Amino acid sequence: MKLFIRLCTACLITFAFLFPVYAIDTAPAKDVYEDVFLYAQHLEQGGALEEAEVEYKRYLFLQDFSRGIHQTSTFKSLAQLYAKKEQWQLAADTMKQAIQSSIYDGQNSQDTDLLRLKHIQYLSHLEDNLYIFSYINFAEYSQEVRRTAFLTDFKSCIKRGLWQGAREKFDFAQQEFQDLFTPEEVQIINTSLQSIFAYKPKKQLLAGYLSFIPGLGQLYAGDPLDALNAFVLNGSLIAVSAWSICTLDLWTFSLLEFNPLVHFMQGNIYNAQKDAYEYNQKKLKGFSDQILQIVDAKIH
Repeated sequence: MKLFIRLCTACLITFAFLFPVYAIDTAPAKDVYEDVFLYAQHLEQGGALEEAEVEYKRYLFLQDFSRGIHQTSTFKSLAQLYAKKEQWQLAADTMKQAIQSSIYDGQNSQDTDLLRLKHIQYLSHLEDNLYIFSYINFAEYSQEVRRTAFLTDFKSCIKRGLWQGAREKFDFAQQEFQDLFTPEEVQIINTSLQSIFAYKPKKQLLAGYLSFIPGLGQLYAGDPLDALNAFVLNGSLIAVSAWSICTLDLWTFSLLEFNPLVHFMQGNIYNAQKDAYEYNQKKLKGFSDQILQIVDAKIH
């Protein structure tokens, strides 16, 4: 009996000594720099964005990367700060780090996809980005991510006037994302693209040449009010200058009329070419707006 009591006592003493060590090893990891992260959040919520950016970076520098529990959130917050300042390349790069951190931490795929959707939003402000291409074409990504990436890329082509690229991307979507657009939407997009390719734009060079006859270049460019204004102003100045030359009043012509006549003619040519450009942009915008309305409704 005494032996049993001694054995139990020895076990209790051993347990009393070993339990604290075991508890430390198995306790959930504590982020010792969590206060820095929380302070950065407080600064951001208070509108002190520059100070918040510094604190977020300090947290990333100080924390133990194997135990820090706010790494993904910090990268995400930093990306949002860059986006507010329209530093889109920094925002996209930092959101990519947030995605990698999310995967490393074993977060669920839905949370990671939310980060990818934000990443795509930031990438939409950059041109010809390979990440957009990978999001569209790699089957490992969810359908929501792939479709959003496609719509963003398609919209970028439309806004930049890359009509052939837009046509090719739309044909790709017809095969890869067959239920992305309704039959009615497919018809509208096809009709709009056909109208864009069939449109014959006004020639700016021709508008400039025609403007040597006051108002004719603007009339060709589809701006009758500007044409009337050019005809009255330039035509009057030309008439006065012609009268001075015919009456041999060369002093008045050279001193008062020649320089304004040259400047008015230069302005007339410039305005005619500008009117032609704006007319073309307006026509193409009328065709493309129908496509953008469909795409925007699906992105948002």
